[in-house]
Parts: sequence; structure tokens; C-alpha cells
Amino acid sequence: MSWLFLFLFIDPDTTLSNKPPSKTLYAGLEELSEKLPRVWWDRQWVGACRPKDIRQVVAPVRIPLENADGSLRFVIPIRGKVNSGFGFRRGWQFHFGLDIDLQVGDTVVAAMDGEVRLAGYDPLGYGYFCVIAHPNGLETVYGHFSYLMVQPEQMVKAGEPIGLGGSTGWSTGPHLHFEIRFMGEPIDFSALIDFPSGELIEKEIFISAQTFDHLSVLRDAIYHIVRRGESLYLIARRYGVTVRYLCALNGLSPRSVIRPGQRLRVR
Repeated sequence: MSWLFLFLFIDPDTTLSNKPPSKTLYAGLEELSEKLPRVWWDRQWVGACRPKDIRQVVAPVRIPLENADGSLRFVIPIRGKVNSGFGFRRGWQFHFGLDIDLQVGDTVVAAMDGEVRLAGYDPLGYGYFCVIAHPNGLETVYGHFSYLMVQPEQMVKAGEPIGLGGSTGWSTGPHLHFEIRFMGEPIDFSALIDFPSGELIEKEIFISAQTFDHLSVLRDAIYHIVRRGESLYLIARRYGVTVRYLCALNGLSPRSVIRPGQRLRVR
């Protein structure tokens, strides 16, 4: 079974033994993008295959995190306190994953068997990060490493070290930013995992259009294209918000340099 079909039909018996190489995965996603105009594809970004509105294309499906025969298992990337959950925080910024407390240098492991689709450095967001694609059709995202231990197209096993904890990128202190994504869209999995104890509460994820209800609010976001001579202060005053608010929405600092043509979210 091609990985292309894992985004549409989940086969619980699929294992890494029959997984095609990454180039086949990429080709399958590009083919899917051509067949479904509502889906865009770009192999350079975290959301590799992301529908314009996933609620229009997703059908209810149960995706296993573990199988009884052990062919699929889930390992907590790191045990620790959840410092920030999924959803809006500070009233305006939407957080697409969970932030797990750790110390710089703590070992973070892969949650499931898979292939590293992306690995690198994102200075205004994830810092040192990686994205792992899994045979069950999910992807996991790990951010803010101090040291990255994997590279693109590398195969990893559940529980295998992939990086050391840190605070790189847009981070206010050492933690692991962890996401689970389906078709490029993050999902709220906070009720499935107990991070302090390291226990998996539920062994499958149920996904339907309702899983992505939070997109209704995010789709209403308002953006501003920076014009010559504008500053964060002038833009904030125009929209009746604060500079701090603009910075939080766009991953900037008050000292960030903005350029004509740059797109900033203002609501």
C-alpha cells in the first residue's frame, strides 16, 4: 500500500516493512495535490499535505497509536509537566501543540516508528526541529532542541533518541514543543497522553470534521501587508492593538525589522 492512501484510508496492519522510500511518498503527495484542488503540497514546510479546509475532505476515521501484536507502538517523547496546552493562550495566540517541561540536554525520543521528513533549524519558530512521518498516516513534530540527532529520510524506531532538549527558536525557556498532525493539520491529543507519568491513555485517535472546529476562528484572521515606511508601532496603532500583541501573533520581538511586502497577522 502506498503512503498516499494512508492519508485517506488507514490500514492498521501497515508496518515499516512495506513502506516505500521517501521519494515515492513525495510523488504520491504531489499526485494527491493534482487530483484534489483543495489540497496544496510543499515538501519544504511542516504542513506537507494540507487541505485548504480539511473539514471538507476528511471522513471519520480511527487511527491506531498501538497495535495488540506490537507492530505499532507509541512511546512518550519525554516525561514532564505540560506547561502549555493546545488552543488559544494569552487570549489571542493559538498554540498548535503541547509544551512539555524539560532540562537542556534531556533526551527526546521518537513517539512511533517512521521516517524523518524534515529536520533543520527554524529561527522564528521551532528552532532545531524535526518532523517524522508514520505508517499510520500521522506525523509528529518536535521543536526547540538544543541538538538535533536525525536528518531527513532517516528511518527511526519508537523510543529512539532524536534530539536533546533545549530552548532554540521562539522559546521563553527549555521545553519540548510536540505536535501530532493529520494531513498537515495539528490535532488536539491532550486527552490521549499523560506526560508526567508517561502513560498512553487511549490507543487510538478518532478524527472527524469536528476535530478541526478550531479552524473556524483561525480562518477569520486578518492580515496586513507592510508598506514602505511602516513600523510595528504604526501598524499596531492603525488596527487598535499593541505592539506586544502583533509580536505574539507573528513570532516577532519589538526590535524585529519588518520590510515592505511582509505579511503580518493583525487579528
